[in-house]
Amino acid sequence: MDSTSDSLRLQLRRAVDECSSRGLFFAAKWAAEQLCSLTAADSRFGGPATPITPTLSRAKDREQLHLRNIAAAAPAMAGRDGDNSNSNNNNNNKEEEEELQQKQRLAAEWDRLDADERDHTALAKSLFDLRELDRAAFCLRDCKGPRAVFLRLYAQYLSRERKRKTGDQQLTGEDSTLPTSAAAATAGGGIAQSSIDRELVSIRDELLGLESPDSFCLFLLATVQLALGQREDARGSCIRSVCMYEYNWSAWLLLESCMDPRQHRSVDSLDAELSRCTGWMRHAFMAHVLLELFAATPAAAAASAPASAAAAAVGAAAAVPASPRPGGGASAQDFAVHYHVLEQLFPQSMFVIGLRAVRHYNMREFEEAGRLFAQLRQLDPFRLELSDIHSNILFVMEDRARLSELAHRCAEVDRFRPETCCVIGNYYSLRKQHEKAVGYFQRALQLDRNYLAAWTLMGHEFIELKNTAAAIDAYRHAVDVDDRDYRAWYGLGKTYEMLNMPHYACSYYSRAAALRPYDSRMWCALANCYELGGQPAQAVACYRRALAGSSECEALAIGRLAKLYEEKAAAAPNGGGPDRERAAYYYQLLYQHAAKNAAGASGAAGPFGDSGLSGASAGAGGIGAGGAAAAANASAVEQDELAAACLFLAAFELDRGNAKAAHQYLAQVIEGAGQQRADEAKAMMRAHIPPPATSAASGSSSS
Repeated sequence: MDSTSDSLRLQLRRAVDECSSRGLFFAAKWAAEQLCSLTAADSRFGGPATPITPTLSRAKDREQLHLRNIAAAAPAMAGRDGDNSNSNNNNNNKEEEEELQQKQRLAAEWDRLDADERDHTALAKSLFDLRELDRAAFCLRDCKGPRAVFLRLYAQYLSRERKRKTGDQQLTGEDSTLPTSAAAATAGGGIAQSSIDRELVSIRDELLGLESPDSFCLFLLATVQLALGQREDARGSCIRSVCMYEYNWSAWLLLESCMDPRQHRSVDSLDAELSRCTGWMRHAFMAHVLLELFAATPAAAAASAPASAAAAAVGAAAAVPASPRPGGGASAQDFAVHYHVLEQLFPQSMFVIGLRAVRHYNMREFEEAGRLFAQLRQLDPFRLELSDIHSNILFVMEDRARLSELAHRCAEVDRFRPETCCVIGNYYSLRKQHEKAVGYFQRALQLDRNYLAAWTLMGHEFIELKNTAAAIDAYRHAVDVDDRDYRAWYGLGKTYEMLNMPHYACSYYSRAAALRPYDSRMWCALANCYELGGQPAQAVACYRRALAGSSECEALAIGRLAKLYEEKAAAAPNGGGPDRERAAYYYQLLYQHAAKNAAGASGAAGPFGDSGLSGASAGAGGIGAGGAAAAANASAVEQDELAAACLFLAAFELDRGNAKAAHQYLAQVIEGAGQQRADEAKAMMRAHIPPPATSAASGSSSS
């Protein structure tokens, strides 16, 4: 491979060493996985292997490279510019050189302190690995080096977390990975006792008092600040940390946890904040954060084309506006840019493949996502990361055989991992054994109290068991763990809607829609609550907003808009001319939508084919073979709604004097709708549409 690959190896090997020596096992594992994927790519393309070199100390390698670049660039710039620019460049170069020399002196001092304290640090690290956290911190009480200071304060923080959990009578998981989880830090700060909070404040104050903290101390400072609820301060500390040293993946994850999608919508502004990070790690973070925070299915831009055609057909002036994406640019395009950089560097990385799989999962492209998860399992059959998302896909697809296989495989690898319990819980939920599913989700929470997926899925199971109080409690715990999870807010809205409390449901659905502004399901749920609460104007606005988002609920939104405008026109004293035209516009759009789906799925000539509206909605909702009965029930309802739409359009065309178009709509109802709707169509045809004149003329001539 080229020098770029060699440089990546050196940086990643150093990252593994630096993170491992500080007990950041998750970050070390992540860096090692990327390193091994480079080796796999070399083997695949026949590239040479690079011999392992000693770890370079601190940032000396980067600083020396900068110095060489400055020295090489100075003569060239002097030759091109005049005397004034030459002196300015020399001054700038001197300032940069002095700054780098100062950093070099600081790095040398850090190395000297670490070397003097390496014996105590080695003992403390051994105690740390044995989970004797307080003893490890005590061993380093007199050490002043940055590595020893970090390890001492980190051990104190983890000891505080363990005491908190013991006080809550909870099982303890892998404490060493807690700072990589935003949820753990946030929840820890929320329910800690006052004495332990004072310990957190003490750790924070000591870190703030450091004259020149290194990147790892800044990462720990951000962790403590987030635990104390100081999210903005934590975000600033995270940015400083990753700009000083980019290869601590735990710091990037902590930065993601400090962000709020409702306040940091612009991807461009986030990129600007990280402009000092020029390496590929920024691309890894941006691809990850686009999935976690700005994830949204692509806007249904195609809706505007049939909308304009329908408007021309019925003479309506209404149109569905497509709102611009927050911050400009579609998230799919932004993700593709960052993902392409990663794919070029690490084509065999399981992290990169996992990003793509989760992207397809968010876009509800379950077949492709399932294929990528199967590829991950082939690369490493003992890897449990993302297995819970894989089980969600198999659950939605109602693939009981593959979900059973996945559950057995995860149980063989490690029965006491939260991901394993989640997979098994999904399996029992698919089998309608909801009590057993709840038991496994509770076991996952015993292993990791801040495992967000378990709280949310347990709430879903309580909904199935009609235990709304327990469902609300589970969803509220999920919100406490991470208030940026739209699924928990949506679950709360659904529960209060079941309790016939639409005003509460509207509040929670609004939070979900704010987090997923281009997910039409959120807006349709919110609109339905406004309908139940007697607020049709707000319902219309939400349904129109749903049409600018994803296409899962497109038919539902169009049908409800047509019905609402029809009801408003019927209540108007003058017949509701503009509202009646808008109703006809949306009914025409619904008719075209059904005709297109029916023709595409089964080749049927009209909208009442085997697919029609029901086929579109079933496919979007992920109904599999096991949901045939539910799909049949939905199909019957939707066929009746489509027949009602055709009857309305026939009456609308008759009022406009267009008997031919009205005849076509009524003929469709007679041929494909149920008996009651067909009788209505026949009665309307007899009353308003005379028989063709050609038939009478031909009869008289034959006689």
